[in-house]
Amino acid sequence: MSSDKSAKSTYVYVSFYYALMFMALGAFSSYISLYYNKINLDLFTIGLLTSVGSIIALFIQPLWGLAADRAKSKNGILLLSLLLTAATIWLVPLSGNHLWLLLLSTTLFSVVQCVVNPLSDTIALELANKSKFNFSRVRTAGSVGYAAMSAVAGWILEKNIDYMFPVFSIMMFIAFLFACGIPRVEGHQRKVKVKLKEIFKNKPLMLIYIYTFTIESTLGFFFTFHAVYSQEQGITTSLIGIGIMIGSISQFPFMIFFDRLYRRFGIYNILMFSGFIHILRWVLYAIAVTKFTVILSWVLHGGTFILFYLCLAEYVNRNVQKELKASGQMMNSIMLLGGSRIFGGLAGGAYASWFGMGSGFVVCAIVCILTMIYFSLFVKKYLQPQEEQTQIGISS
Repeated sequence: MSSDKSAKSTYVYVSFYYALMFMALGAFSSYISLYYNKINLDLFTIGLLTSVGSIIALFIQPLWGLAADRAKSKNGILLLSLLLTAATIWLVPLSGNHLWLLLLSTTLFSVVQCVVNPLSDTIALELANKSKFNFSRVRTAGSVGYAAMSAVAGWILEKNIDYMFPVFSIMMFIAFLFACGIPRVEGHQRKVKVKLKEIFKNKPLMLIYIYTFTIESTLGFFFTFHAVYSQEQGITTSLIGIGIMIGSISQFPFMIFFDRLYRRFGIYNILMFSGFIHILRWVLYAIAVTKFTVILSWVLHGGTFILFYLCLAEYVNRNVQKELKASGQMMNSIMLLGGSRIFGGLAGGAYASWFGMGSGFVVCAIVCILTMIYFSLFVKKYLQPQEEQTQIGISS
């Protein structure tokens, strides 16, 4: 009975931590391009700055992952990153509109911030295995926090966009205080060292990564420019905030019932479905940006990023050896938020500068269609046997 009570308290505590962490992100991630626009940066520069974090993550996250896998406690690495994240965000507004200072401050911030989400996932997944609760439910708490703060932030930041920095810093510091009480999770490479290259020997995972990178690159374009593009089409900042809140809420059903969906349909069918939802969103933005299409697009958001996020998190947790679980989650982050966001932000910024943002969504839809064709051709030949083994493991 005491163990059940302890497991429940762990679940509740980790859920509160996730809510706070994502509340901080809700006041920052979707609005930073508006701040850059306010200080009169051009579209390509906005794309460059929003891609810096992803570029840094490509090189830094594998190092963070190995450090966490080899640390006495993964929690210590997480606490350090949370505290430094809350502090270094202040370097961005202090840089004014000087490009090189903005690049430097964004780089320093990204070095410490890029580890927060994937390492939190690693710790939460291990605690979920030990305490027998669903990780997807914990992630739901994160989206609740993100949704609540996105709506509030849209109202606050319409008054002054600069308020995003104190709001983010305060929320991240509160998350740090909560993280101090998360049960300890050890690194599994303290005795036996395992090289990162072992992850790349998993061929099904590599095929999933190719699909993920390409589809999420289109989402990278969207997140970089949707706020600026929506404003140009007459959409208010407060409505953008409401849309982001709706997008977070739309993820709840997928997160709550993810385990059932995973068991019934499998990872590859879920990812194909998500690819189709991506296409619908880009078609909406390509046709017209109105209050209705913006809200409808965010209603569809639940079928996009979160499905990739949960599928990759579960696949790595089930199929990658325990000595590389933190490194595996870092690789997931690189595919979802690193390399794909770099390409989506930089290539999208260049395209938008030459041809405009509107037609960029047409290109995104075409890219998703071609990528789904690739995935459907390879899934049966190379991935079906692995899927069947995964389903057997889940059923047992």
